Amino acid sequence: MQAHFYILAESFQSNSNYTDLQIEEKVKRLAEDVVVLNKNSTTNKLFANYNAVYPLKFHSTYTIEDFLCKPHEVKKSVDRDVVNALRNTFEKASNTSITSQEVIDTLLLWHDNEVCLGLIAFHKVEGIAEEVQLIYGIDGWYKFRRHFLGLHPHADNFIDECSKYFPNLFFHQRNKATVESILTDFSINILKHLGFLNDKFFTYKKRTFQNETVKYQTLTSECNLEADAASKDNNDAKDELTFEFSNDEGKIESITCYPHLRLCRSDNYPGDGHYYQHRIYFHEGIATIQNSNILIGHIGTHR
Repeated sequence: MQAHFYILAESFQSNSNYTDLQIEEKVKRLAEDVVVLNKNSTTNKLFANYNAVYPLKFHSTYTIEDFLCKPHEVKKSVDRDVVNALRNTFEKASNTSITSQEVIDTLLLWHDNEVCLGLIAFHKVEGIAEEVQLIYGIDGWYKFRRHFLGLHPHADNFIDECSKYFPNLFFHQRNKATVESILTDFSINILKHLGFLNDKFFTYKKRTFQNETVKYQTLTSECNLEADAASKDNNDAKDELTFEFSNDEGKIESITCYPHLRLCRSDNYPGDGHYYQHRIYFHEGIATIQNSNILIGHIGTHR
């Protein structure tokens, strides 16, 4: 799915509420985001209405136009890395004549299987749905892309897309086949639970617990999971939960993915009141396999 991101006057709304130092930090974070967007340039496009943003006061007494057209002057009082970061952002954006009103009133409300649209902003912009705003910070980009992946899942590339938006997870290729049977009704729920693993599970790996059962009980409680997470399954299922992963030396290792999150409510809940038994089986990670990322062995029906 293509994502079109817009930089508009609203992107810098209420910028005067921040100190110059806060603005500089936000610019650096934005530059990191743009690097990611550029790496995925085939599916992410950046647009800016230069005429609308040029006159905006951005930092101290300087406007956006000063940063872009008079960088040497601005660098006399502003960190050169900040100036370069903002210039680099706009250099990677295509100029557009589309107005803020057109984007907010029409474009941001529209999405389909091929394209979704979002607003890049320094902060939350009032009056615009939060899910279409990419607040500076790579987490905002992940949140945005996960949201629309859930709304428009495609079985043929769902796992490949997940690999982009959940960088702390590594997906076994078999998931491309196993997820298909539940994807239509569980795409949003799958992404929500993958988010728990990608964004939060590392904190539970660092903490000390009485035992593994207590750790997963705590995960269930603190993340408000819809059903108990489990550290182990019936030992009889070991063979079915063991999958082959390649280690850093290129050798195949058989890894048993006992821990699992339960997917019990479809995306149609509460209209669909059925209690399902689908699963995400995983391994917490091994130092010599995929940078210690969590290994996702199975997404699909209960094994």
